[in-house]
Amino acid sequence: MRNIVLLAFLFFGIYANAQDINAAIEEFNQGNQALQSEDFPLAIQKYKTALEIATTLGEEGQELMAAAKKQIPTLYYQIGIQDYKEKNNEKAIIELQNAIKYGEEYGEQDMVDKSKDLIPKIHFARGNDLFKDGKFDEALGAYSEAIELDPLYSKPYWGQALTYQKQGKSDEMVAAFKTSRERSIAENDEAFAERINSTAKRLLQSEGAGYLKSQKWNDAIKCFTTSNDFKADDPDTYYYLALSYNGLKNWNMAIEAAQTGVDLSEGESKDNKAKFYFEMGNAFKGANNNEKACEAYNNAKYGQFVENANYEITQVLKCN
Repeated sequence: MRNIVLLAFLFFGIYANAQDINAAIEEFNQGNQALQSEDFPLAIQKYKTALEIATTLGEEGQELMAAAKKQIPTLYYQIGIQDYKEKNNEKAIIELQNAIKYGEEYGEQDMVDKSKDLIPKIHFARGNDLFKDGKFDEALGAYSEAIELDPLYSKPYWGQALTYQKQGKSDEMVAAFKTSRERSIAENDEAFAERINSTAKRLLQSEGAGYLKSQKWNDAIKCFTTSNDFKADDPDTYYYLALSYNGLKNWNMAIEAAQTGVDLSEGESKDNKAKFYFEMGNAFKGANNNEKACEAYNNAKYGQFVENANYEITQVLKCN
């Protein structure tokens, strides 16, 4: 900022209103000093005062005005960054909104763009803090604010999905996960898209397992079927579907699910495939196809299913 200091001496000898110019330059230089000591609020105050004085000087104050106008939105942005790093999210948003306001007024579009890009990320961070505190409705509000400002930003939809899961809103959770995945793919963030898939799959399977335990078969089927929208080649999903369809006595669908599990387990050990064959045997038995049931139970005589499969073969069906 040495050129501003030198400018003071030049102006002092030329213009009749040198006193006002000198005052403006003094304020500006005090702003520079505050900036060097990282007292950004004081620097803004000094630059604003310098700008106010320079505005009254007409053409003589143009250079000083331009310099002050460049500094003010930049400093608001820097304060916002500091607050964000210190997790003072509410204040960070206010400072960045000031950066946008003054950036638009003074033609500093770079600061406007950077601030607009950062504010949704801060709303997302604010939502995460509220989520951790168990304030789920408020967290959803923060995520919604981020989405309103940047609908293409993937992370707030992720936050919404996890919040809906805590609230027991499965359909809303699934929709938010899918939108987050769509946005992350558009952002070329394949790693995050995969994280979404694995998380959604795990949560849906966990929910489905709860329904299985309470014998709510249709709800379980919905969860496990929907989980395939996130990862379709997981054999365990088809084991749970076979269990659920057997619970409903929908033998054909149980057989189909169990067979899919076997197909997806190609190359696995007989111990790992046994569970699918056991449920297949249960389905064939329910459908009164004892020949096929015996065949399936014979394939299930491995690992933890040895005893149960042998019981069905020797005591129930009395297979040949």
